Amino acid sequence: MIVTVGCGLLAWCAVAFGAPRLGRRLPPGNATALLVSAAASVATCSLLVPGMIAFLWLARLPTVIDIGPWSAAALRAGTPVPLVGALACAAWVVWRTGRVAAVALRRLRAVRAVRAENAAGPAEADRLLVLDVERPVAFSTPPPDGRIVVSTGLWRRLSQPERQVIIAHETAHLRRGHTWWLLAVDLCVAANPLLSPLAPAVAQSVERWADEEAARQVGDRRLVARTVARAALLTRSAGPVGAVGAGSGAVPARVAALLAPAPRPRPLLVAALAALSLAALLAAAGVQRQTDAIFDAAQLRRPAGAAAPAERHGAGRQPRTRVVARPGPAARPGPAHSPARPGPAARPSRPSSTV
Repeated sequence: MIVTVGCGLLAWCAVAFGAPRLGRRLPPGNATALLVSAAASVATCSLLVPGMIAFLWLARLPTVIDIGPWSAAALRAGTPVPLVGALACAAWVVWRTGRVAAVALRRLRAVRAVRAENAAGPAEADRLLVLDVERPVAFSTPPPDGRIVVSTGLWRRLSQPERQVIIAHETAHLRRGHTWWLLAVDLCVAANPLLSPLAPAVAQSVERWADEEAARQVGDRRLVARTVARAALLTRSAGPVGAVGAGSGAVPARVAALLAPAPRPRPLLVAALAALSLAALLAAAGVQRQTDAIFDAAQLRRPAGAAAPAERHGAGRQPRTRVVARPGPAARPGPAHSPARPGPAARPSRPSSTV
């Protein structure tokens, strides 16, 4: 089990540090889906594997062992992880699960606040909401019922073609549900901080995804690149938490990608990213199979309730056994072992009389 857990850790590191490099060379839509899938697989395994290790020791507690038909002494002998490691795994699972719940609650509250704040007010075509605010800002609120929010301070500084680019970019965010992709990777990072490099990689890929969608709709990649650069210089922020905007991400890299030809599919890189996710899942499956083997070996072969307390809870005193000796073959009567009958020599002789 120790070797399997070590292989799992190597797979997690490969996903955390190798997946962002591979994702930058993929089309942004494929990169987003694969990066989030890889992060989700590692985050799930990083909670399941320590949970299984911790349960190997929790199953020896009297309140737990009465539920399952296994022996505490057998579990103690078959568990390869020391008590300190099991306690650390249990603390890790509790800590990271609470962290995931806290991040989910905070992000969902922010999403609801953004939607409620921008739900009122007249909307123009394409769910566009223009705010009478001098600070330049442009973002989209999360779907469903998402809206494109642009301030008058930005709207007046853009030309009509650039406005079309902004609307196409934010419409792509709404149509593809980019807010939920970002929320998913944030939850994965909360489950395992080792996945922190994937959060900016996914944020960049969703912006690149919206850029490519806008370029296909407008038909001019240079116009989209110029608009992205201008919007980034004017806004300098992506808007409130829970929203995505045209000025987000690494803008120089986005502009350079728009000035280059459209990305082409790369099946080998897709297979490599899928293999990293599969490696993490296989390591977790190996730990689960070995854990089942330990519990199978520790199961009592007697019917439920027939095991002695010493056997179930691993006490040192063994139950007394009453030994009853059965008669062996030598004690059975038979012709060969019957007592000797007195022969003629053994019979008493009559006393002789003399005349």
